[in-house]
Amino acid sequence: MNFGANIRYKSLMRTLFLILFCAANTFAATITGIRLPEGEKFSLKAHEIEGIYYIESSSLARFLGGQETIDFFRKTGEIDFDTYDIEYSLFSRFIRSGESVFNIYKPVRFEDGAFLLPIRYLVDILNQVSPNDLRWDGKILTVSPLTYNITGINAFQKINGVLIEIYLKEELRFDVIKTEDSWIYVTISEGKVDVEALERRIPVDAVYRVKTYQFDRSAQVSIRMRPKDFTFTSKLRTDPLRIQILVRGEGFVDSSLVSPEYADEDFSNNIIDVIVIDPGHGGEDYGAVGPSKVREKDIVLKIAKHLYSYLKDDERFKPVMTRQDDVFVPLSKRTALANSVGGDMFVSIHANSSGNKKARGLISFFLADAKTDQARAAATLENSSIRFENIEDQKQYLTDLDFTLRDMIQTEFQRESADLADIIQQKISRSAKIRSRGVDQAGFFVLDKAYMPAVLIETAFISNKDDEKLLKKDDFHKKTAKAIYESIVAFKEKYDNLKSSSN
Repeated sequence: MNFGANIRYKSLMRTLFLILFCAANTFAATITGIRLPEGEKFSLKAHEIEGIYYIESSSLARFLGGQETIDFFRKTGEIDFDTYDIEYSLFSRFIRSGESVFNIYKPVRFEDGAFLLPIRYLVDILNQVSPNDLRWDGKILTVSPLTYNITGINAFQKINGVLIEIYLKEELRFDVIKTEDSWIYVTISEGKVDVEALERRIPVDAVYRVKTYQFDRSAQVSIRMRPKDFTFTSKLRTDPLRIQILVRGEGFVDSSLVSPEYADEDFSNNIIDVIVIDPGHGGEDYGAVGPSKVREKDIVLKIAKHLYSYLKDDERFKPVMTRQDDVFVPLSKRTALANSVGGDMFVSIHANSSGNKKARGLISFFLADAKTDQARAAATLENSSIRFENIEDQKQYLTDLDFTLRDMIQTEFQRESADLADIIQQKISRSAKIRSRGVDQAGFFVLDKAYMPAVLIETAFISNKDDEKLLKKDDFHKKTAKAIYESIVAFKEKYDNLKSSSN
């Protein structure tokens, strides 16, 4: 067996092992599906895993009249229905429908040639995208023509407040008012409310209670907030169709996520202004260390602070740092911060290292499958930082990165990320007078789950004596930071103009 075939064989065996491991402790089951109003019954294949029912994707497709396509090489599946589709991937906790990504809270599994999807959470998502009404009572899955046009509610803790979303099946007129006793009343004309779906526990402490009222020509969703002093803004958003209410006030801000200077900012616009700067490594994670004991974590923090200063002085931008001091921040929490502040761009700054001491130069990366040994080596080096993380933080890399999130979410930003990397590569190379090794791609953990254009910059090889000398100079730090700043400006002008022309 040649080397390449051996690698493919090991990869296949690893996948088969994971599939078999995933299938362990599962119990085959049959659940009943009912189509209303006819009352037609179906036997649907399912599995009970740790007390939770999973439906086989093939059974779901037949029951709802969809066509399933499975890509065994990529370990992904898709069901196409008449007016919508859903996409899923092995081991992921996310599925995609159209341009939206939804959390199903339990990983997708595989058994008997079919993907397994957790029914309880899947039904909530299908009711947001499907023209039908689905019900799951723990034993029976029912589908019927649309009964309600107000189908769900959720809330999310954001850095600048609490975001409440009420999901609709059709565009409806609505009015939102606040009462003196801390209720928010949302009155929806021609609304038909699904009481069971809305009157449930909301996973945000600031939301105390949700009540619904059905009237002849309207419906009301009443939301009781815990803190009494707050303001709000509301708008109708699409894909999926929903009423979005941003509640702000002293008791609604999660100040632990980022510097309090942005606590009152509204990050919900579409202009590129929130730039998240990520100095790699930090704390006990030194990163790479040069021949004269220069540490990567110190160099990249200096470059990042210069970049922050350039952006801060430009009123068009709101820069945010994932770390401002010598502290360790888990890789996943860096992009979580970027997403929570409504980041429009994520720039992770690093210094490269190689066993080949002659290797020099600048490389800019975006997230995609590595195509070269150079890219794989760089990703391996930077991803090794997870050894400083606790077990719980590490688990998600083993379940998500290789599978769906990169494919489902970040391909939306892959073209923009590659474009940003190319702009940065050219400007740093010219400004800092350093050799360009080109733009490349690899599976960097720190870029995973960044819902925005995201790049990782290897500014120079700290393992090379000449590059290390550059990395020690404040002039190089400033020139590199200035070039990144100018790249961000160029990217903003290009894409803001594209957005303006498309509106």
